[in-house]
Amino acid sequence: MTRHQVDPRLLDDSELTRHLLAARGTQWMRGNRGDPYALILRAQGIDPHALYRGMRGRPALRQSESDTWVTASYTAGAEVLEDERLTLRDPKARRRRKVFGIDAGSSLKHVLQLDDDVLARPPAFYAELSAAVAPVLGSAALERHRGAVDGVFERTLGSLGGSFDLMEDFARPGTVAAVAELLGLSEAERAEVAGLCPGAGTALDALLCPPTLGMTRRLVESFDGLRKVVDTLVAARSAAPGDDPVSRLLRETPDPGGAAADATVALMLTLVVGVETTANLVCDAVLALLADPGQLALVREDPGLVAGAVEETLRFQPPVRLESRIVSEEVQIAGQRLDKGHQVVVLVDAAGRDPEVYPEPERFLVDRAPGVPPLSLHGRSPAGFTAPVVRFVAGAALGRLVADRVGTLGLAGQVVRRMRSPVVQGVARCPVAATQAG
Repeated sequence: MTRHQVDPRLLDDSELTRHLLAARGTQWMRGNRGDPYALILRAQGIDPHALYRGMRGRPALRQSESDTWVTASYTAGAEVLEDERLTLRDPKARRRRKVFGIDAGSSLKHVLQLDDDVLARPPAFYAELSAAVAPVLGSAALERHRGAVDGVFERTLGSLGGSFDLMEDFARPGTVAAVAELLGLSEAERAEVAGLCPGAGTALDALLCPPTLGMTRRLVESFDGLRKVVDTLVAARSAAPGDDPVSRLLRETPDPGGAAADATVALMLTLVVGVETTANLVCDAVLALLADPGQLALVREDPGLVAGAVEETLRFQPPVRLESRIVSEEVQIAGQRLDKGHQVVVLVDAAGRDPEVYPEPERFLVDRAPGVPPLSLHGRSPAGFTAPVVRFVAGAALGRLVADRVGTLGLAGQVVRRMRSPVVQGVARCPVAATQAG
């Protein structure tokens, strides 16, 4: 069912353009016929939450016109993400160059294939890798860097004037600098990574929504550029290990023979997925607070609620909104029989507002009582591996903004989301400016 997924490195511009246009055309036509999932993938001019209301109820798992099974239910979504028989790739998929055509005999499930060793391992791998590297990248270990990361965001914010772009001037550069600090990168490595991370940030979206040709080429160039930086870094630390974070990652990998490979995956996930999700989480948390002065006042009165604001954003406006899985063997999910090869997509942001699970689901409440954890950054996924870093860095960024600026900031223009970004709904521009303190 995913045989038309292609590795863009294997195609010339003409072939790749045909593949991307055919995929986009199929999504567009199905959206025109009213298929909600196709409209979500089109990611243009529609609020997906307006669609989710019609996708709730029974059955919890529904088959779209594109043959993809889709759920807006928290319970069904959790079942999908926990089931070992639902994987991130078709086991038969290989690096391939056969382009998709609108008259193809099978529906296109996934669009582009970048690096299955990083982004499409068995789901259990990401949970196991998280446990293995916890002494370096786990929540407790990251706390040792609290002062340094707080300093990164203090300096980033201090360099800005009264008006700036929340994403381009604060969230993304601050996140890259903070992650570089956590990984112990040199100044030269930091500069190189800072130039590559924005282009690689479209990786999750490109799995489900075809980018333009230019976006695709930039994605591949950035992804491969980061891989070169990481490979060089891992090789150097393997040859001359020290007490730096990368050397510790190499030592913590459970299989000595696979240490370099697993350390490479951990670093790539942190740079490709972690940076993008963190930067968008920061922006969406600030936007949610600015939209609700009462919740903003609570956080300013009690900075301890910053962590609550981060968690509530993961539920209310998560940085990863779609999770796709491929059925590896016949399975029953939410009362439906799914055949081998079928695609299942969890609408994570819809699940986060499931009224059967969350009281007052449409309200952003920074002091929401602990309860059902959000499905966003689920541990058995590439984004889930990055969850400790994302929460830690986003909390530091939001804490600095709340302490210094959020109470006197307001939107200074339209918030622009990145085109063709249904998974991340990435913020492209978010102009803010100082307002008179009230």
